[in-house]
Amino acid sequence: MAKISIIVPIYNVKAYLPQCLDSILAQTFSDVEIICVDDGSNDGSEKIVDEYAAKDSRIVAIHKQNAGYGAAMNTGLDAATGKYIGIVESDDCILPEMYQRLYDQAVQNNLDFIKSEAYFWFESLDFKKRIHVDSLDLYYNKALDQRYRNIFFDFFMNIWTGIYKTDFLKANDIRFNESPGASYQDNGFWMQTCMYASKAMWLDEAFYLYRQDNPEASIKSTGKIYAMENEYSWLEDQLKSRGHYHLLPYCYYYRLFRDRGVFFRIADELKPDYVTHLKDEYAKYGAAIKMNGFLDNWMRDITDESQTLLNNIIDKKSFVVNKLNEAHSIIIYGAGNRGVIALRNLVNLDQISKLKCFAVTDDAEAQILANHQVLKIDDAIKKYPDSLIIVATVRGTNAYKAMCINLLDLEVTNYLDGTLFEEYFYLA
Repeated sequence: MAKISIIVPIYNVKAYLPQCLDSILAQTFSDVEIICVDDGSNDGSEKIVDEYAAKDSRIVAIHKQNAGYGAAMNTGLDAATGKYIGIVESDDCILPEMYQRLYDQAVQNNLDFIKSEAYFWFESLDFKKRIHVDSLDLYYNKALDQRYRNIFFDFFMNIWTGIYKTDFLKANDIRFNESPGASYQDNGFWMQTCMYASKAMWLDEAFYLYRQDNPEASIKSTGKIYAMENEYSWLEDQLKSRGHYHLLPYCYYYRLFRDRGVFFRIADELKPDYVTHLKDEYAKYGAAIKMNGFLDNWMRDITDESQTLLNNIIDKKSFVVNKLNEAHSIIIYGAGNRGVIALRNLVNLDQISKLKCFAVTDDAEAQILANHQVLKIDDAIKKYPDSLIIVATVRGTNAYKAMCINLLDLEVTNYLDGTLFEEYFYLA
């Protein structure tokens, strides 16, 4: 009986699977079983699983007919024998000390679950960016009990940076939705763990490498319009069947929160029909977002002035895409958090090959970022003339105004407001 059972759901990830498994086997915490659930792969991933299982007795290879992510995860939960459950996605990697740090804190504080932070990881650019919520600094590295349940939901949403006490999952019948072909089945599991945990902790250390450059990742899909809604309908049914009506507001709030994300994720030609769906969603669940003024206003606007707002969103997206398509080279002006957001959008929009460098107003602290030079803005413009400049800071701030003045002084007129990425494009 291992102390931690690590579930790795696998489906056609031949290019990434060896690296993922190698990172798990390199853990300093060795008392683990690694449950590889091959969900009907046909690209050679199934052979890789068997090869690794033959070399290390800690690896348990399970092959099954394809039935989707939720079914694969539940198969892993059923097979697990460990005191705690960990989850690693098969295109991601973890740092060697991850499970030792999590296990020590989980045992010491008798936690239902504990999570670390993660990195947005671009292996192709040799770059990672730590995901950290500054507003929650007061709550990191502390055992939080039920009084802080609302805070649980404010940390970065994921199911794979931590470990969960097996008895906690079983006692609360926490499972995955098994609807075939669906995506986003991590949402229901995440919601349940946050709803039912009596004590949890988040470490302000990052160990998980969350891959951003897998073109087949489900978050990049512009279809599957109602998969997210189906997930929350399933969760609603689960809560009602258990008589846990007091937890329904969480379900309704995040249903509408995810609705907005789906709207921006799906293809533009699908948006008009989806707006009709949003009207029904808001009418039914709108009371749950009353205290979130931004989300409530957005839902009201998209349902009241749907055609006007819809046209504006599509026009702004088209404007940005056309500017990127017309550019023969791109400079990101800003090397901080907003610069990284611009970088992630260029990757998602298949424009990263045009990026020549990052630029800053003063001398750069780092010379290289994501395999690209960081230059002073005037030097960058001299080296890459006629480039499209993405102003990567928050519109309307003093920094934004100063950067625009700098560009004006340098006689640059071909620039793009980086805030548009955050307003009109989906970024998980």
